Amino acid sequence: MQRKKIFLLLSLIIILSLSIVTAAFSLSAKNPNNEANQLQLNNVFKKVGNFLKGNKDKLQVDKGDIIAKVNNIPIYKSEFELRKGLTLASDAEISNIDNYILNKLVREKVEEHLASSYNLKVSQDEINLYIEKEKKEFADYPEANQMLQEMISASGMTSEEYWNTYEKYNVKRLLLFDKLYNTIIENGIRSGNLEKTSNTTFSTQSEYKNYVDNIIEQYVKQAKISINDKYKDMFKNFTVN
Repeated sequence: MQRKKIFLLLSLIIILSLSIVTAAFSLSAKNPNNEANQLQLNNVFKKVGNFLKGNKDKLQVDKGDIIAKVNNIPIYKSEFELRKGLTLASDAEISNIDNYILNKLVREKVEEHLASSYNLKVSQDEINLYIEKEKKEFADYPEANQMLQEMISASGMTSEEYWNTYEKYNVKRLLLFDKLYNTIIENGIRSGNLEKTSNTTFSTQSEYKNYVDNIIEQYVKQAKISINDKYKDMFKNFTVN
């Protein structure tokens, strides 16, 4: 049970925070005692660390060139390259990585815009509290913490830099999108489109998630997307999908 918790924790921090969804993490979470999966997960952590080591500048995700705008919200080249590098480090097999990453970011910016329309914000206190909980989770499981520290070491960052820059970027997005999800669900219940329940089952979770996904999809289709002329050749035939 403890070993399963360790791998779930490691998988969670990457899957949710980095938006890297690969067979490595899925298998490790489901089969934590499988040595092949452990080695695969270790390898991904090392690759993530090595990528970050040579790309610390990309952690400044809101500075520099702007690749595109979504509802007037900029997608900076630094954020694009950060997400691209992390996805490649996960050994994901994607045919058109540039369009794939742009698609991911377009959808996130649509969600940011929608969250703004609901006046949803994430405070620094909320970010700090979440990070402290993360730190405690890792402290409770030394094996998981050791793997995390190895990744931080490989990245060339100090623990303070990791938590105060890299992880703040992840947590802010995670908390904002969680607030948006809950707001859409609450509005769905108030409007009668969803049934309120005190017992959250797998079926209910699936229904709620599909409802939120459909709402967001409508906004994605309506989004105003403009790509900087400088990068149009890079994103030939780009479509949101």
